[in-house]
Amino acid sequence: MNISEYEIRIKSFFEEEKYEQAIEYIENILVDNSEINLYKTYLGLAYFCQGNEEFYQTILLDLCFNAEEEDFAIIAELIFNIAELKSEQTNINLAIKLYQQVLEINPQYILAYINLAQLFSQQSNFDDAVYFLEELISIKPNFIITYEKLGLLWQNINEFEKAIIVYSQGLKIQENNLNILSNLAYCYLKNNNFFDAKEILLKVIKIEPKIYQSYGELGYIYLLENNLNLTIKLWTELIDNLPLFFEKYLDWYHNNLQNLSINNEVIKLNINLVNSLKNRQNQEGIAFNIANLLFQQKNYLLAINYYQIALNQNLELESIYYNLILSLLYTQQRDKIASYLDKLSSINLHKSQLIFDLINHRKSNDKDNKNLVTSPHNYHKTALNFVEKNQIIKTNYYDFNLDNILKLKPPKTLDKNIHPSFYFSSIIELPKTFLVNIPDGRFYLREDEASSAIITKENYIIGELSPESPALSPNHPDSHPSNHSIFKTNFLPSIQLIKGTVIILAGLANDIYFHWLFDILPRIKLLELAKINYREIDYFLVDNRTNFQKETLEIFGIPHDKILPLSFPLHIQAENLIVPSFPSTIAWMPPWSCDYLRNKILDNKDIQNQERKRLYISRKNSSNRRLINEDEVVNILLNYNFEIVNLEFLSVKKQGELLSTAEIVVSSHGSGLSNLVFCQPNTKVIEIFAPNYVYPCYWLVSNLINLDYYYLIGEIIGSKHFHQLLYPDSRLEDIYLNCQNLQQLLNKVI
Repeated sequence: MNISEYEIRIKSFFEEEKYEQAIEYIENILVDNSEINLYKTYLGLAYFCQGNEEFYQTILLDLCFNAEEEDFAIIAELIFNIAELKSEQTNINLAIKLYQQVLEINPQYILAYINLAQLFSQQSNFDDAVYFLEELISIKPNFIITYEKLGLLWQNINEFEKAIIVYSQGLKIQENNLNILSNLAYCYLKNNNFFDAKEILLKVIKIEPKIYQSYGELGYIYLLENNLNLTIKLWTELIDNLPLFFEKYLDWYHNNLQNLSINNEVIKLNINLVNSLKNRQNQEGIAFNIANLLFQQKNYLLAINYYQIALNQNLELESIYYNLILSLLYTQQRDKIASYLDKLSSINLHKSQLIFDLINHRKSNDKDNKNLVTSPHNYHKTALNFVEKNQIIKTNYYDFNLDNILKLKPPKTLDKNIHPSFYFSSIIELPKTFLVNIPDGRFYLREDEASSAIITKENYIIGELSPESPALSPNHPDSHPSNHSIFKTNFLPSIQLIKGTVIILAGLANDIYFHWLFDILPRIKLLELAKINYREIDYFLVDNRTNFQKETLEIFGIPHDKILPLSFPLHIQAENLIVPSFPSTIAWMPPWSCDYLRNKILDNKDIQNQERKRLYISRKNSSNRRLINEDEVVNILLNYNFEIVNLEFLSVKKQGELLSTAEIVVSSHGSGLSNLVFCQPNTKVIEIFAPNYVYPCYWLVSNLINLDYYYLIGEIIGSKHFHQLLYPDSRLEDIYLNCQNLQQLLNKVI
C-alpha cells in the first residue's frame, strides 16, 4: 500500500469512531514506517479522540521535538481536518478540544478561531466565542470576516450597540463591505436610530442598486417618518424588482385562501397592500391599506397619521372614521374625536353609537368592584418553599426521581452556521417533578390562556406552578416569579368556591396539541406515581373541548364524570388543591415524558414489520405557517415517493401509529410535528421554519428519542421590516421556501 491508501483507511476509522482499531492499525504501519510523521500524528489523534490525552501529549511532544518548521503547518492542518469531521458528526466537545490543539501548534490558524467561536456560540458560551474572535482580530487586524462574524454574534443575541461598534470598526478596513453595511443598518433600526440607518441604506443602494432588500428597509424608515411619497416609491421598486416572488404570494392567496372558511383577514390586509403597490393605486388607497395594517397591529399612533393622510386625499370611508376614532380613543386623544364622530354618524349611525357607548364606558369610574378579588402581592419561588414554611412537607409534598437531563446534539442544515435559536448547552438539567396538595388553594387562568397562577391561602403565588407565555428556557432570568404579570394587576375575577378535592391539570394554551401532549398529559404520570385514588377526587380541572383532548383523557384514565371543564373567567378555590408539577419548564420536555406518551398512546403496538413511509405533513388547512409555494414543494416530494398527509383528520392514536412507521418526515413548524414523539429512533426529520419564528421544540423532541433532525428556513418577503409589517406576530408567518434548498437537502438526507 502507498501512503494515500493507508491514510484513506485511517480516516475511515475516525469517521466510524473506531479509535481502538485505528491505534492497532497505525502501530502496525509504524513498524516499517517509523519516520513518517503523518502516521504518528494520526496515532496521537486516535488516542486523543479515545480520551487518552496523556498518550497524545507524549506523541505530540516527540513530533514537535523532531519536526521541521514546515511540518508544524501540516500537523495543524491534519488535526484541523479531524476537528471538522467531529464537528460534522455533532461531537461538539471533542471538536472544540481538537480546534484548541490546532491553535497550540499554529496560533495563526484563522479558521480554527472562527470555528471555535461558532461552536462556543452553539453552546451558548458567548464569552468564549467573543474571546476567540477578539483574539483573531488582535493577530489579524485587517481580516474583515472576523468583524462580520463578531458583529453578527452580538446582533444575534440582541446586543445591538456592541454589534454597531464592531461593524463600524470593520468599515474602517473595508468601507464598502455590503454585508457589514446591511447588518449595521439593521442594528441602527433596532435601536431606533433612523437617521444613521437611513444614511447607511442610501450608501448601500448607491454602491449596489440591485440589493433590493435595501429599498424595503429604507421605505420602512420613511413610513415611520410619515413620508408616504418616498415609502411608495421605494416599496414599488422593491415589488417591481421581485415580480415572481410577489406574484406567487398573490396567486397563493387567490387560489388557496380567498374562499376558505377560516379567518384570513390578516392575510387579506397584506394582499391589499401588495396589490395597491403593484398596481400603483392612488396615494390615498395605499395610505388606507398601510393604516389598516398598522391598526390591526395596534400601532395606533402611526395608524392615525395614515388614516388622516387618506382623509386629506378625499378618501372618505366608514372604516377609516371608525378605526381612526378608536385609535384616538386608545391613545388618549379624546379631544380630537368629536368631528370624526359627527362624520361617522352621517355615514353609519349604528357604528357611531357603538363608539359613543364605548367612550362613555371608558370614562366611567364607578365600575362595581365588590365581587373582584385583590391580586396576589407576593410569591413562593417553589412549592417546596411553600410546604416548608407551612410545615406540611411530610403530608402534602411528593417529589419524584425521574430523568430530567437533556442531552442535545446540534441540528443539521445546509449552512455550517446554525440558527441562534438552537444555541444551547449540550447538557441541560431540567426542573425536577413533584406533586403538592395546597389547602384552600386557588387556580387562576387568564382568558387568553397565556397566564396562570397557583395561589395559596395567604395570597401568594407559587412561582414554578404559575407559568406564562412566552415560554422561556429553563432557569431563564426573566422567568423569576417576581416578574409575573399578576403583580401588575389590581384585581382578579371573583372566586368560584368548590367543596372537596380538585386536581389541576389545566395549563397554558390547553387546546394547542403540542402543549396538550407535552405540558398536560405527562402530569398524569405524577398522579400515578403518587398513587392518587381517583375515587377520592371530586374534580379534575382540565380542558376537554377538542376531540384530541377527549380521546387522550379517556386513554389516560381520567374519569369523564369528574371533569371540571374550563369556563372563563376562571378563578377557583378548593378545600384541597392537588397540583402535579409540569414535566419541566413549559414547552420543554424531559426524557421520561416522551416514553410515557409513547407507551400510553402506541400501547406497545408492534410496528417492526410495517412498511416505512416518507411523510409530508401539510398545514394547508391551518390558519398560519402555511407554505406559500406548497404546490412546488409537493411536486418535489412526490418525486421522492412522499405521502401527503393531513393529520387533523386522524385520531391521536392513528397519528401516533402513522408517525411510528415513518422513515422521513417533512413539515413546516406546527403542532403536527408533536407526533415525532411516536417515531422510531433514527427517523429523519426536515422541519421548515418561517424566517422570524425558529422555535426549537421539535428539535428537543428529536434529541430525546434520537431522531436525525434537519431544518430549513423560509425566505423573507421583500425585506426584513417589510416582512414584519405584513407579519408582526412572527408565530403566524406563512412561509415561502426556496425549493432549490429543499432539493439540495433531500439529496443529502436520502
